[in-house]
Amino acid sequence: MTTKDKKTDNSWDRRKNLSPDKENLPADKPELKRPEFVKDDRLSWDDFFMEVALTTAKRTACIFHKIASVFVDQNHRIVSVGYNGGSVGDYHCNEVGCAKVHGDPVTGEIRKCRGAHSEINAIVNSGDTTRLRGSTLYITTFPCNDCMKILNNLGVTRIVYYEEYFRIDDGSDGTKRKAEPEARELAEKRGIILEKYQKSES
Repeated sequence: MTTKDKKTDNSWDRRKNLSPDKENLPADKPELKRPEFVKDDRLSWDDFFMEVALTTAKRTACIFHKIASVFVDQNHRIVSVGYNGGSVGDYHCNEVGCAKVHGDPVTGEIRKCRGAHSEINAIVNSGDTTRLRGSTLYITTFPCNDCMKILNNLGVTRIVYYEEYFRIDDGSDGTKRKAEPEARELAEKRGIILEKYQKSES
């Protein structure tokens, strides 16, 4: 572009005026200093999804186990969420007591747990179980043996849990509990990754 062309080309003048050169800054306006940005100042994925699970667990009506499950796919997207509690139309334990501890609200007879576990409810809520294959399960309490068998069949590849699970003995006062080592044994046999949740250091 010739000198003559530059004088007649207003767009060239505008581009020149947009130059970030210090000499183009007004004399009375000091140069702005960029702030320092911290890349890792937000929740990790594990922290985020476990927070979702812990919050969801507050919805349960069970008086002994506050458990929630969050299934997450390989792209860090939540596929389904569920929490433990009585099936549709049945009693809520926080209203009539635990069937295993306090018995039937009418007869007082000790009965089996009326609740559906959080894993099962989350699987039902998914609408399509094939979406759970290869997923990670974030759960507030380690799965029981029955649920672990289903998780294995689903093809869940990783389980991040907040605390261990101990099943309440039928007819006890709720303090007598026992572990279910078969659940962990099955997961390890099938190569499912098991991780006890550890909050990331800030």
